[in-house]
Amino acid sequence: MKRTLYMASGVSVVVTTLTYGHNMYRIMAHLVTHHGQGFRHPFFVVHTILAAAMGVLSLIGAYFLLTGWRQQNTN
Repeated sequence: MKRTLYMASGVSVVVTTLTYGHNMYRIMAHLVTHHGQGFRHPFFVVHTILAAAMGVLSLIGAYFLLTGWRQQNTN
């Protein structure tokens, strides 16, 4: 039962992360094409870096959930 919960949580995190990444891509594409924003603007740079960092950390968490990576208690 515990393994099934880890798998379901991992798949959920992967799907959520992919949706988040797609939405961030669309928002940034909108900012560039319709508002003329770019990497010259500090807010755009910080927003892009934070979005990428959150996506990477989320995928790392999903990997750990899916593989069941944790220290085994030998006691």
